[in-house]
Amino acid sequence: MRVWMLVCIALCITAAPVSAGFLVTEICPDGYAKGDGDEYFVLSGTGSMDGWVITDGEGSVRFPPGSISPGSIVIAREGTAYYTIHGTYPDYEIYSTHPSVPDALFTGRFQMANTKDDITLLYHDSPVQSFSWPEDFIPGNGRIHICTDDIWDERIYKIGQSRFSPETFTAESVTLFVSPDSSFEVVDSVIDSTRFSLCISMYEFTHPELAESIADAAARGVAVTLLVEGGPVGGMSSEEKGVLNYLTNAGAAVYTIESTDELPARYRYLHTKYLVADEDTLLILSENFKPTGIPLPGTRGNRGWGAAVHSSGVAGYFRDVFDADLAGYDIHPYTPGTEPLPDTWKDEDVTVRFPAHTVYNVEVTPVISPDTSVLIPHLIQNAGKKIDLQQAYISPYPGGAHNIWLDYVLEAGGRGIPVRVMLDGMYYNTDGDTDNDEIVANINRMSKKDNISASARLKLPDEYITKLHNKGAIVDMKYVLVSSINWNYNSPNNNREAGIIIKNEESAEYFSEIFQYDWDGTSGKWEIGATKQIDLRYVLVAVILLLLFVIWQLKRRR
Repeated sequence: MRVWMLVCIALCITAAPVSAGFLVTEICPDGYAKGDGDEYFVLSGTGSMDGWVITDGEGSVRFPPGSISPGSIVIAREGTAYYTIHGTYPDYEIYSTHPSVPDALFTGRFQMANTKDDITLLYHDSPVQSFSWPEDFIPGNGRIHICTDDIWDERIYKIGQSRFSPETFTAESVTLFVSPDSSFEVVDSVIDSTRFSLCISMYEFTHPELAESIADAAARGVAVTLLVEGGPVGGMSSEEKGVLNYLTNAGAAVYTIESTDELPARYRYLHTKYLVADEDTLLILSENFKPTGIPLPGTRGNRGWGAAVHSSGVAGYFRDVFDADLAGYDIHPYTPGTEPLPDTWKDEDVTVRFPAHTVYNVEVTPVISPDTSVLIPHLIQNAGKKIDLQQAYISPYPGGAHNIWLDYVLEAGGRGIPVRVMLDGMYYNTDGDTDNDEIVANINRMSKKDNISASARLKLPDEYITKLHNKGAIVDMKYVLVSSINWNYNSPNNNREAGIIIKNEESAEYFSEIFQYDWDGTSGKWEIGATKQIDLRYVLVAVILLLLFVIWQLKRRR
């Protein structure tokens, strides 16, 4: 008898796995579909779903007897509406719209309100989890709210956005460069050496010479794919249309990411500036593919930083980002028009000061907005020795709120860590009441009044640099940030951006000396002119010694 009882118990356990507990870990109460048919929530947990109920006080949802969760399940209001937005079907739908989607069981009227509602998860009528909005999170159209360790919305999500996690790689080598000095040579060299595939993600592209190099790559059999922002500030220029027309006709696959009347784009802007070559090289920079951003050799242009990273791991990471962006619902094949390729344009000739420099066995961490942009404030908060920050601009948050990234920088200064902040001084970054010149003045005022170890300067246009367009930082003479991420609210939270953090003292020294030159004109060993100056001094000493030797010989003969 006891044996049969044990067998029956075993059979029951096998037939209906005991639930290990469930939680609502994701919810979207305000979707894009008409009538919010795509609203959904995710229930995470493994095992039997018998006895589990979710309710909003007006209705409740449970599951057919014997339902088993493999780890997490998606429950949508309407499966068909969910599919039109997400491109996949949910695991369950509340209101039956598609025969292949299992129906959840509901009572009453279960529909999550857009702006205010309460949700309770019950197990055999006992509350397990409760939350509400706007108390626990701030709802919004297309907003996805995620709960991690009982904390909601550590990051802002919108429907369709990616969820990459931080990873760190060791690159075989990294070639460092700056605009206007050495960017064109490095960028053009990477394109020219590409053999198989070239994936380019760029906010704006108006550079005719780089377009010609890419067309040459396509002509020799390289598979070229270009993704650009379809609605940049001010609209797409005729020069950019000319470049896209030219590349499309040359065989490149060209796409835009942009909103439609039915659906907003996943990101406020695709503001990235990177390319992946042959899946083993990443080229990343602060500059767009424009004549001022990547000036022709020996030509005046923007100040910006860049790096060519030779690492299959780093390149593979960014290729995954590129593929995820290209797979979105907001991607549109570019339709070529009649605009011609722009004529060659360059600014005044200048003396090149800082050549490219290659470092080896370097630790590189990708930074992707909005997925992992939190790595930047973490870097600032953990600074222990020094921070040099060079940005096109720093803006207050919406409603005049403090820019929390700048607050972290000033907090470091308050701890006695030397901080230097350099911002662009162009008129459009200084003509408002809360922009770069006010920020510089406030930092310098706080330095004197509050004894904060911080100083700030504007970088004004000169005969060498047209404007400061960089978005970089050097921390503790060990870490370097090279990125497209501006210090405002939208760039880290709502845009698609890309950058890397390089952990390498030689890299920090390279960019630090360029920063120092921009700060006060001081030369360093990386500057070409400084090297020549040192050489001339040695020559002068040698000449003096030679003259003394000749004079000594003449005196001996007498």
